[in-house]
Amino acid sequence: MKGSGPPDDAPRGRIVLAFAALYLVWGSSFLATRVGVQQLPPLLFGCTRFVSAGLLMLAYARWSGVRMLPQRREWQDLVVLALSGFLLSNGMNLWASQYLPSNEVALLNTTVAFWVVLLGSFGARAHRPSKLALAGVAAGTGGAVLLIEPWTHAARGSLLPELAACAGCLGWAVNSVYQRNMSTRLPVSTLIGWQMLIGGVLLGLAGIVRGEPAHWHWQWHSLLPLSYLVLAASCIGHSAFSWLAPRTTPVTLSTYAYMNPLVATVLGWLILGEVLSSAQQLGSLLVISGVAITNWAARRG
Repeated sequence: MKGSGPPDDAPRGRIVLAFAALYLVWGSSFLATRVGVQQLPPLLFGCTRFVSAGLLMLAYARWSGVRMLPQRREWQDLVVLALSGFLLSNGMNLWASQYLPSNEVALLNTTVAFWVVLLGSFGARAHRPSKLALAGVAAGTGGAVLLIEPWTHAARGSLLPELAACAGCLGWAVNSVYQRNMSTRLPVSTLIGWQMLIGGVLLGLAGIVRGEPAHWHWQWHSLLPLSYLVLAASCIGHSAFSWLAPRTTPVTLSTYAYMNPLVATVLGWLILGEVLSSAQQLGSLLVISGVAITNWAARRG
C-alpha cells in the first residue's frame, strides 16, 4: 500500500505496539461479540458497530486535515475490501457467534493464517514463505484442528456455524492480501473509515433482507459490548492492522490469527465459563508453538 511508508522504515517499538493491539483488542472482541449478538440481531449489530466506527474514523481524518475523498480507483478498492472484510468475513462470524461459544469462533479464525500465507504468495508484493515458516503454519493448523474438535460437532450435526465462520476467514484473508497489494495514497484513517462505513451499510442491507429490524430492541447491557467494539476493536484494531499490512510479511501479519483465539479462550473461560477439553488444551500448545516457529522464520528471512 503506497503512501504509508516503505515496509522496512517503521520503528520496532511501533510495530510491537501495533501487534499488541491486534492480539489483545481483537482477541477480546470475540467475547464482546458473543455477548452482543445474544441481545441484538447479528447483522444489524455489525452494521451499527461499523457505521459508527467508520464515521468516527472519518471525523478524525477530517480533524487531522488529511485527504477525505478517494479517487475512482480507490473507490473500487474500498468496495472490494468492504465486501470481503466486512460483509463476508464479519457477517459470517457474527451469524456464527449466535450459536457457538466465543472461544470456538475465535479458534476457527486460526484458519485465516493458512489462507493469508497461501494468498500472500501471489500479487505485486508476493512473499513466498520459507519451509520453516510453513512448518510453523502446519503446527498451528494442526493445533487448530484439535482446538475445534470437528468430529464432535459433526456427530451433533451442527457444522453449519463452523463452516460459516471458516468462510468468513477466507474473506478476511482476501481482504488482508488485497490490501497489501493495492496501490493507494489514502491515509490510514480515511482508508479504514470508508471501509467500515461501506461495510456497515452492506451489513445493514443484508440485515434488512433477513428481517432483523423487527428483532432490534435497545437494551443497556447490549450497549457496553457494542461501544467497546466500536472504539477499541474497530477504530484501534483496524487502524493497527492497516498500518501493519504494508510493513510486515504475510506470515508475520498472520500470527494475530493464532494469538487472538488464545486471548479469547482465556477471557471466555474467565467471564463466560467456557472450558477446553484435553484435546483442545493440546491444540493450544501446538498453536503457541506454531506462532513461535513462524515468527522465528520471519525474523530469519
